[in-house]
Amino acid sequence: MTDPEPLHVGMHTFLCPDAARLAGFWAGVLQRPVDDGATPAFATIGFDDDGPTWLFVRDDDRIAGPGRLLLDLAGEEHWRRHADRVEALGAERITEHRDDDGAEWVALRDPEGNVFRVFGPRPAG
Repeated sequence: MTDPEPLHVGMHTFLCPDAARLAGFWAGVLQRPVDDGATPAFATIGFDDDGPTWLFVRDDDRIAGPGRLLLDLAGEEHWRRHADRVEALGAERITEHRDDDGAEWVALRDPEGNVFRVFGPRPAG
């Protein structure tokens, strides 16, 4: 079996109290527009672009202290193999998810406890 393509950063995810407000700040920093449909609960920059998406999600439980930036890795069609591989390297598998839109991912912790996710392909929209 051949190795899958290497993982790459698919999203920079920020957990925050007001997604639209923080997206507006980063849009100014990046000189890129906030994508249509931003709300206090959810906002993106560059979702349909070629580069990494900037994702902002309201999470009232994590509004203070470290751990508000979450690294999302794009595993594409081999996302489960990548998750297994990084788990074998020492990551701890926390959970597996499938949302209502069909997005699938595995949440893991690195050896220092930092949470990151490995995503499958984006659902066709």
